[in-house]
Amino acid sequence: MNRKWVGLLAIFLFVAGLIVVGVIYWKHAQIYPSTEDAYVGGDIYPVSSKIPGTILTLDVVDNQVVKKGQVIATLDPRDYDVAVDKASAGLAKARAMLAMDTARIEQAEAQLKAAESQLALARIELKRASSLYESKSIPKRQYDKAVTAYKVTLAQYKVAKKAITMAKARLAVSKREVRVSEAELAKSKLERSYCSIIAPVDGVISKKSADVGQVIAPGQPICAVVPLKGEHIWVDANFKETQLRRIRPGQPVRFYTDVDPRRIYRGYVDSLSAGTGAAFSLLPPENAAGNWVKIVQRLPVRIAIDPRTNADHSLRLGLSVHVTVDTTGKSYKISSNK
Repeated sequence: MNRKWVGLLAIFLFVAGLIVVGVIYWKHAQIYPSTEDAYVGGDIYPVSSKIPGTILTLDVVDNQVVKKGQVIATLDPRDYDVAVDKASAGLAKARAMLAMDTARIEQAEAQLKAAESQLALARIELKRASSLYESKSIPKRQYDKAVTAYKVTLAQYKVAKKAITMAKARLAVSKREVRVSEAELAKSKLERSYCSIIAPVDGVISKKSADVGQVIAPGQPICAVVPLKGEHIWVDANFKETQLRRIRPGQPVRFYTDVDPRRIYRGYVDSLSAGTGAAFSLLPPENAAGNWVKIVQRLPVRIAIDPRTNADHSLRLGLSVHVTVDTTGKSYKISSNK
């Protein structure tokens, strides 16, 4: 009989222990939600040419570390050198025309002043001839000659005045042509500078898809640069909707990768997505169908990585990650760890 009660007690204690362990595990999962549906993400900067051309040099290989501003490739610059020379010659010609039109303005102004003087003299002569003619001191032929001289001088004055207007119009056109030529030269120099293709950020070369001698078009990818530090790299963790009740931005996170589960990385919850993965899928589910089955949805949660725990830049895009969020209310010190 004693053995029977001992056995029942052992079974009861065993069941009670399982219940206690289950409750503790459930409580722990509520306070520290975790998921293995998480992956390292990051920025990928495609490198392409802004102009068409032939690749003259390609100075990088896949997985090579590059610095911002480092030359990745160069295009054959001969066509663009010719364009720069042509634009420079066009600008020199436009400036020469501007100088000529400026000189014409000065010449026309001088001619106008001379015409004004001659007109003033002709007006005086006409006035004198009119007085003498009225007093019968000169014949009509001499008076007519003075009238004609005044009319000719007046016409010459009007011609000189119109010449000023035309010269100013030509000068304005020349100034516009100079500005256009300067813009063409600046454009040619800018396109010439595009012959050197540089790295947009510090990072690692990936997806190299071009070779020396290849003719490329504007926007055609040459390679990609992947920065593996700072705000350029993060973790996207897909939590079940039943785990989201306590998750808030700023909460500390611990995670590790399958590469080395013993190495712990740290970070914090940066943000929660505006919708589940299904909501943004190419073919969202149609829930109005009669055979609807409820499926627990997952919401992407962006995890910012503490750069101190990734100082060697060992995290790589696409790695699987096991994430655990601490929802006890302790806020991660974002400002001091960003």
